Order: sequence, then structure tokens, then C-alpha cells
Amino acid sequence: MKILVLYGSVASRNSEELVEAAKNHGHEVVGGQTAEVSSEVSPSGSRFWLRDIEVTDFDVCLLRSFGPGSCEQLTRRISLIEHMEVAGIRVVNPCYAFRRARDKYATQYTLKAEGLPIPTTYTTEGMSDAYRVSEGYGDFIYKPILSSMGKGSMRFTDPDLAYNAYKMLDRYSQPLILQKYVPNPGRDIRVFVIGDSVIGSAYKYKAEGKWKTNVAQGGHMVDERVPEEMLELGPRATHTMGLDYSGVDIIESPDGPVILEVNGSPGWQALNLAANIKVADEIVRHAVSLVHG
Repeated sequence: MKILVLYGSVASRNSEELVEAAKNHGHEVVGGQTAEVSSEVSPSGSRFWLRDIEVTDFDVCLLRSFGPGSCEQLTRRISLIEHMEVAGIRVVNPCYAFRRARDKYATQYTLKAEGLPIPTTYTTEGMSDAYRVSEGYGDFIYKPILSSMGKGSMRFTDPDLAYNAYKMLDRYSQPLILQKYVPNPGRDIRVFVIGDSVIGSAYKYKAEGKWKTNVAQGGHMVDERVPEEMLELGPRATHTMGLDYSGVDIIESPDGPVILEVNGSPGWQALNLAANIKVADEIVRHAVSLVHG
């Protein structure tokens, strides 16, 4: 099988492992930046190239990132990946689902429509509206609409301090996404789902003096038994988002579990160590099964 691995501006260790795993399974593999892919559509059909390598007849594209760029560049890349799907290349994760999972606003209303538990989330582009809601929320978090690894998220209890941040964000044309802070025991749960199965799970504990549990923010993963009710939310959330695989983050609130995020391009280095698994191998196997059954 021919497999294309696409990533952002730099190949992360996760992307490198996908390439290595696909090669180890005997597949022909090419990897590169999504921005490096070109395409042609003509009366005779569709063609695609990664740099100067034609990849038109590839079976699978493992999509890890659209990469950084302008609105126009990202629009082309999204259309490019959708073009690949139309042309018969199986994209994992699918383009629309991947884009929706990157969008924290879209994730919330998609999960809610299927009755899954979510935190209260407010979105606006008006600073005065955000300020008014901030006063009512009390303890809340600002989240960038597009971000990963917890970068850019800010926790506030003072609406006036938050308003100063809103002014800066508005200057850079950033929408405002405010989320009520969910009380928790200083940890959340990562459930890693591939297809219909939970292939691994772990608790993520925050670093001392911090409120974020992201490993990239100093948190650490521990292989501890996760309650079945939490594990069951993983495949439900993944299917609701239309993803082939995902990392689902769940928090234990006083009122029950709450889904914080469904990541369509999750990292797995810490989970590999904590749960003693090889995620890249499992993703490649599942991608191949989607094409060949």
C-alpha cells in the first residue's frame, strides 16, 4: 500500500513514528508538509504531487496538520485535502472532521447535539459582550479557537484583567471563546481511541502551581485504572466528531464527567510510555483496514 504522511511546518516525533511504522509494515511511504502538496484537476482527472513526487495513486493520507499560513493558504490546503478525498485517497482523519476537531467552538456544539457532557462555553467578537459574560462566569478560561497543547489558554477570576486581554486579542482579530472553569481534582483523563476501540488511557496530572494538565505544560501522565464510564465516552465522542482516531480529554467534575477536548491530531509520546503501547503502529493498521477491510 502507498501511504502519504502530511504534517505542518516541522515533522513532530509523532509524524516520524507514523512514517517509521508504515515502513516497518511493508508499505511505500512518503512524508512532507501539507503546504508542499500541489494538485491539478483537468478533464482527464485529478493529479497530486508532494514536491516533485507524484502521489496521485496513493491509497492513504495520514493527515497530522494543515500547517501555519494565511486564511487564503489554509483555504487552499483544506480544499486540497477534500480534493484528495473526492479523488479516492482515504484521508485519516477525514478533512471535515479534522477541521471541526481543531475548532474548539465547533467541537462543543457538535458534542452537545449528541447529548455528550461539555463545559459551558461562550463565543463572541464583542469585547463588551465578553466582559458582561465574564462578570457572570466568575472563574473562567479564555481559549484560542485554534490551539494545541494548552498554548494560549488563560484562566481569569477578575473580569477587568480579562478585559485587558480581550483588547489585545481584538487588535489581532481573534474571536473570544470563554469557558466556565470546571472544578476538578487536579487531573484529567486522556482516552485514546482508534476506530471502535480504546487502545490506551491514562490520567494527566497538573504540575505543582499550575492549572493545566497538558504534558507540554509540565503535566505528567500516569497509567492508572480509568473508570468504565469515562472510557465509554471516548468512542462516543470520536464517532460524534466523525474521526477515525482521537485523543479525548475528560475531566472529573463534581457533577460528573465533562469532555474538554476531542483531539484529531493527538500526540502519543507520553501515552506510549505510560501505557506501554505503540500508537503509531495501531493507527497504520487501522488506516490500512479502512482501505482493504
